[in-house]
Amino acid sequence: MTSIDERLASDDALTKRVAHLQNAMHKLGADVIRLQTQLTELAAAPAEEKEEPGDAPAPFIFNMSREDYKAELAALVKWVDDFLVPVYIGEDADWCPAWWEHHEAVGRLHALRLAYAELADTASAGASGPARWHRDHLDPALDRLRSEQGPFARCLGGAGHVERRRPEPAADRPLTR
Repeated sequence: MTSIDERLASDDALTKRVAHLQNAMHKLGADVIRLQTQLTELAAAPAEEKEEPGDAPAPFIFNMSREDYKAELAALVKWVDDFLVPVYIGEDADWCPAWWEHHEAVGRLHALRLAYAELADTASAGASGPARWHRDHLDPALDRLRSEQGPFARCLGGAGHVERRRPEPAADRPLTR
């Protein structure tokens, strides 16, 4: 090869290298424009709202102050009487007419209501949220409340509400021989 041929060959390689660098520069320029657009959109988007104290889930009913307990129990009675009993229990089913006097029932029904609030909203729990509430929460809670060992056991069968008394502590019992 002559020096002219070598120069042409090196000029051709240099031209290819410059073209490659120009392509890389154009891609980087496009990336910068894309990132600037995203940054502008993010800056213009409304800020995510922080949860207000009222938006936080309610604590479990037995962990509340006396006043909060009373208010929550009133809301629970309304939910049970206006929604749960008419929709899932019915008028002819076994159910204690004074269910709120059974502490176990209050706890189980409050937990059921908290789970309902979380799982019935398909926007946050997904389309299967209500089905999970039925399977994992409603059915076991109703089965337990109305079982032979449940809090309503003595209240069922037409007897109406019968308060279940706790056994006296051993120290308070009279001695029997």
